[in-house]
Amino acid sequence: MFRCSPNPDDEQLPEVPADILDQLEGRGFDMGDISDRERSALQRVIAINQRLYRRAWELEHRVEELETHGQYMRQQIVGLVQLTRRLGHEPSTKPPR
Repeated sequence: MFRCSPNPDDEQLPEVPADILDQLEGRGFDMGDISDRERSALQRVIAINQRLYRRAWELEHRVEELETHGQYMRQQIVGLVQLTRRLGHEPSTKPPR
């Protein structure tokens, strides 16, 4: 899984290798030239990659958040079971009436 900084804006996104950019820029095409299909495709791939990278970070952050919440819930349950036993009752797994 991806390891990212807590703030995705601080994280450096993967860059296009300089030799590829030089090759594309050195061909004499204007950056806005629609006839430069190769550069346009590369830009789309970069944009897709950045969106995927951001989504992976969001999902990883959400998983960590849910794991923390689950651990807190487990601690509460253990505490309630211990309190129930101290009060002289045995905890039950039966559903309440």
